[in-house]
Amino acid sequence: MEELQFKIDGPILKDGVPLPVAISALSSFQSIVDKTYLVTAEKSRITASEREKFYIKATEFKHGSLLTYFEIALQGVQLGLPLVSSLGPQNIWDLTKDTFSMLKLVCGAVRSGNQPTYEFNNNGDVDLRIGDEHHHYHGPVFQIAQLALPNYQDLAHLLGNRKLTEVSAGHRFSSKHDIYLGEADRDAFDIPTKIQKETTELKCEVFDFNKYKNSGKLSVSDAGQAIPLGDYNFTIFGNQDNVEYIYTLLKPQVTLYCLVEEAVSPFGGVDVHKLHITGVGS
Repeated sequence: MEELQFKIDGPILKDGVPLPVAISALSSFQSIVDKTYLVTAEKSRITASEREKFYIKATEFKHGSLLTYFEIALQGVQLGLPLVSSLGPQNIWDLTKDTFSMLKLVCGAVRSGNQPTYEFNNNGDVDLRIGDEHHHYHGPVFQIAQLALPNYQDLAHLLGNRKLTEVSAGHRFSSKHDIYLGEADRDAFDIPTKIQKETTELKCEVFDFNKYKNSGKLSVSDAGQAIPLGDYNFTIFGNQDNVEYIYTLLKPQVTLYCLVEEAVSPFGGVDVHKLHITGVGS
């Protein structure tokens, strides 16, 4: 496989490369490629043993901008998919760049008020329609896109604000980028949200809370409630005392009252974007 390159550029790199920016960009990019591996290898997470088999290997760094030449290392892994006997580094990269293309399309459509529709074929591939536009993708791309969207959001948010003007990736000697985000793409993967007007009661477990930011994470494990099972970010609504929320960390289950912030999913339906907590139950 031809060597690949990953590049970030912008005013913030003029006098050197700030490590937090470089680490954040490289980490988000690794996470994006990880999602392709997880889907193709039919894994739920990358364990320490999996990381020994699959990783991005940087072969050279160039200064000025941060330009990294890299290879996708895939050692001793046989990846199985319907109608596909095996996948290698080139296949993983092809799926990754197709996922980028699809996410740019569907997120842009949702922001402009056009809901994408999907039709899944018997062979697992998917036909995407946005108005009169028609696009065809291999089946794994849809799954990868769902997993990788938050990582693309993190990567795009590094752009602008006099920081980065470019994030790109592709084959080293190609004149065309497989993945390219410019300064105007900072919000390319953001989805419009709205907050429900009615308060929702929720039985959950608070497992993380930042008293300085008045925000945290909670887990909903009891079925049949107003929102699906899963982990959610939350913020405290208004000027509440955060001491009570620190105590909730000690309890296996608490009752919270919240306003649900919803986002129109580019994959259909509505997702819970964030919870805004208005109070703690007795």
